[in-house]
Amino acid sequence: MSNYLNQQQINEIFQLAIEAGEIAEEAFLKNNFEIFNKNDGSKVSSADIEVSKLIQQKITQIAPNIPIVCEEGKVRDFENDMFFLIDPIDGTSSFINNSVEFCINIALIKNQKPIFGLIYAPLFEGGKMIFNNHQNQIVLHKRNENKNFIINKTIFNNSSLKIITSSRTKDEDVKIYIAQFYPQFINNFKVEKLSSAVKFFRIIENEANLYLHFRKSMEWDTASGHVLVNLCGANLQTLKNENNKFFLGEELQYKKNNFINSGFVVAK
Repeated sequence: MSNYLNQQQINEIFQLAIEAGEIAEEAFLKNNFEIFNKNDGSKVSSADIEVSKLIQQKITQIAPNIPIVCEEGKVRDFENDMFFLIDPIDGTSSFINNSVEFCINIALIKNQKPIFGLIYAPLFEGGKMIFNNHQNQIVLHKRNENKNFIINKTIFNNSSLKIITSSRTKDEDVKIYIAQFYPQFINNFKVEKLSSAVKFFRIIENEANLYLHFRKSMEWDTASGHVLVNLCGANLQTLKNENNKFFLGEELQYKKNNFINSGFVVAK
């Protein structure tokens, strides 16, 4: 999987993420950014754009032969079966609204599947980054301790159900899903709501065993977390809701038209 990147390249991407995080953090803490409306009506900050420029410039130097698709970039149509997929600041709405639930996502896609993923949340829970190294070990970097830890694959204790989901998820939808797929836990589940790809941390760190995402998202929102949850023993499948009945589909794939995801579920 990540053996398409050697450890030196991964180390350089790690340092790049730290540098990008410093730009985002400074803008966030000083409230020093502008807000613009994109063509689709969503918000983008000047910090998103600055981080985007940095990552695209440095990634080109680290791996010059691999194309880049970035949320704030323009390149969308290319022939390569391998490309970087980047979200410079995932959780822009959180960033703008003074919440630390934002992160930087860098992923490498090969044949429509993610093979390398890095998520860096510079301020969330003291600052943490999770990525896979060239041996496909999951590495947790704790910024406040300045240390790296290897996360081992674990089996979740199935005596209760712990769910992570979006802050915009309706409680009723969660209950309908649990009643359909986990009726034995209908009176014994806990829900935590967060923004951005930091939700993947809960699965990877074994603090939740179900991640429900009922709305559409973009490929750069999910790619980094996708490879990491796969490596820790979880599956990520597409999810559709028709008349309050849910249908599980295939594993999420990448380089789709317009890079739009359906809903999805991560189950451990």
